[in-house]
Amino acid sequence: MSTQRHRFRTQVQPGDAAAIERLVRGTGVFSEAETRIARELVEENLARGDDGSGYRFVIADGTDSIDGYACFGEIPATDRRYELYWIAVRRESRRTRLGQQLMKAAEDAVRALDGAYLFAETSTTANYEPARKLYLAQGYERVASIADWHADGDGLEIYGKRLERSPGSPL
Repeated sequence: MSTQRHRFRTQVQPGDAAAIERLVRGTGVFSEAETRIARELVEENLARGDDGSGYRFVIADGTDSIDGYACFGEIPATDRRYELYWIAVRRESRRTRLGQQLMKAAEDAVRALDGAYLFAETSTTANYEPARKLYLAQGYERVASIADWHADGDGLEIYGKRLERSPGSPL
């Protein structure tokens, strides 16, 4: 199993919208509508910034492309609750623990924003089994399941994790 090192960054750059669209499409998991949304979130961040858009990113740069990324944001009208909107890793970067590293980086970023919980929603279809396994392996619990949410036969599962504060952090 490869453990290639990636450079992580939190600021999106102008070329990232197209690169993330290619990455998401290349996974073979997401629908065309989902792929458009992934790009739109990057474009929204580029136009309005982290605070204005509500979308924050952790991007793993590989040698010649973005190898993976996570997008998250605060859930409106909640107390320190955040949602992981996206996590995707290029097919060529799978089995390198990059998904785990991105999850940890997103959790650390949420902690730095004083977030108490991180939630992730996913489909119940077979294509999303790796995501569900990743969440469970990272200490998330399934907190809700709704049958036929996205479409007949395609339910919704929500996973959540309470984020413990780092030693020495306030509160």
